Amino acid sequence: MQAKGSAWARVYDDLLRHQADLSFDLEQGFFQHCQQWIDANIVLDFGSGNGYYASLLTKAFPAKTILCVDHNSDLVQISKEAPDTRSLDAICGAFTDVPADRKFDFIYSRHVLSYLNDADRNHFIEWASSATQPQAAFLTIDADDEAFFCRPRLPFLEDGNEKFKKDLKTKGGDRDLQHTLAAQFAKNGFVLSYSRPLLVHSHIAQRKYLMSMFMRSVAEIDHGWPLPEGVRQEIDAWTTSRTSYLQYGLFGSIFVKA
Repeated sequence: MQAKGSAWARVYDDLLRHQADLSFDLEQGFFQHCQQWIDANIVLDFGSGNGYYASLLTKAFPAKTILCVDHNSDLVQISKEAPDTRSLDAICGAFTDVPADRKFDFIYSRHVLSYLNDADRNHFIEWASSATQPQAAFLTIDADDEAFFCRPRLPFLEDGNEKFKKDLKTKGGDRDLQHTLAAQFAKNGFVLSYSRPLLVHSHIAQRKYLMSMFMRSVAEIDHGWPLPEGVRQEIDAWTTSRTSYLQYGLFGSIFVKA
């Protein structure tokens, strides 16, 4: 999903907000039970997008200083303008644009490493090793496609998602990182400390509406805005059905600098 101007960024802003609201509480175990996070003062959010997730973390952990880095200028501008994110420290650019004298106690990256090809991902992890303090930790959270299940099926939405995954693969991305990431981190001086899957599903209280809004944003990225009538009807029918169900999986891993 690459930037296509400010209109695209506004749609993606909605998507990132819905995504964070759906899983933020479920992901808190990675932070609350990680001693490196508890002790951390200076934190890097790599691939921060609109900064919304970092703003939620800042509210939950106000003593932390979080630097947000993202290459998309439109999303970074949104983070500088929105009332709930404009106080964040945000840089538009690559990780190599982070000042060399900044050393981090903790780095996290959500739904980003799978978008990088193998060489770029290794370059980033190698940089992360040099940009962190001794015993720093790195948390990565990404999708687990094997956990996806929907009832009834959503052909338009699923076809768009499959096309996205194929396009990503042709660019060198990897949606199966949970099986390969540990070796890449180990090569750069990190050891796997903790890893577990998460399941987000529509039967959790108050999540069905959020999930429908998230699906709508995904569909707008895949199919364009305004949504084609068939796509809109598909999502509306799923939303209003009492028996509809959707789940998707995440996996998170914490690596500690040896």
